Amino acid sequence: MGVAVEGSDAWWPAEKEPATLPELTPFSQQTRYIEIFSQSNIPFTYKVQSGAPWLHISSTQGTVDKEQRLLVSVDWQKAPTGVQRVPITITGPDGSTVKVQAVVNKPAGLNPGEVSGFVESNGYISMEAAHYTRAVDNGIIEWQLIPDLGKTMSAMTPFPVTAGSQKPGGGSPHLQYKMHLLHEGEVKVYTYLSPTLNFNASDGLKFAVSIDDAEPQIINMHKDDSHGAWNKGVADNINIQVSTHKTDRAGEHVLKFWMVDPGVVLQKILVDTGGLKPSYLGPPESYYQPEKANP
Repeated sequence: MGVAVEGSDAWWPAEKEPATLPELTPFSQQTRYIEIFSQSNIPFTYKVQSGAPWLHISSTQGTVDKEQRLLVSVDWQKAPTGVQRVPITITGPDGSTVKVQAVVNKPAGLNPGEVSGFVESNGYISMEAAHYTRAVDNGIIEWQLIPDLGKTMSAMTPFPVTAGSQKPGGGSPHLQYKMHLLHEGEVKVYTYLSPTLNFNASDGLKFAVSIDDAEPQIINMHKDDSHGAWNKGVADNINIQVSTHKTDRAGEHVLKFWMVDPGVVLQKILVDTGGLKPSYLGPPESYYQPEKANP
């Protein structure tokens, strides 16, 4: 018997590190999977036992010819609040066993359908540029949506493109994104931009990022102005810039994307709290609920 889990390229019992499923929260995809497979051509029977009555397995016993996928889900009405690590014991031929840990996080006071903005799950928040909470203009410069420009949705950029550079902060033009973090501490923000020529012939086009009332960090999207960087950005149709920020608590925060120079086109923002995995497009958008309009 061999066992593989979602999110890992390892398999057990060959792997020595514990088998752990990606985190389950009420704000993430509602099932995770475990693959049971045969290392030979001989079918075998298996049994599965969950370590908690509210953690459900789609099949608790059966026969594996080649492979069998098990779906793991949570009864959120009965699951306790907080972070739980629940063992799932898989027993195969000759009494062989593999234990898989299911990490279940039910944050107190946050309920799907009631909370607005984005909610962290599995160690990150993924936000499409078009799903901002608030767009702050200054009467001359305004934010405009560019439909279908993004690799995974649409893009946002300030207009007019002939506007002068702005000093970020206060009421200067920026986009706000409400988000709920389940962890405190250092986070990395990955800003996905459309590749743009440095048409001002300056040292590079700039923007800024901040969380809550922290000082905006000014970032130069052309800090690497080599031909190699430009060729890769055009080939991938993306320019990714990374900044590091600190949060002193879990809970509600506001990420702000500030205009500095015109011509900077925002496609997507990823906030990594420790669980972000490498991928070409970035993970799918996190749980998102727009704010209800005032009556």
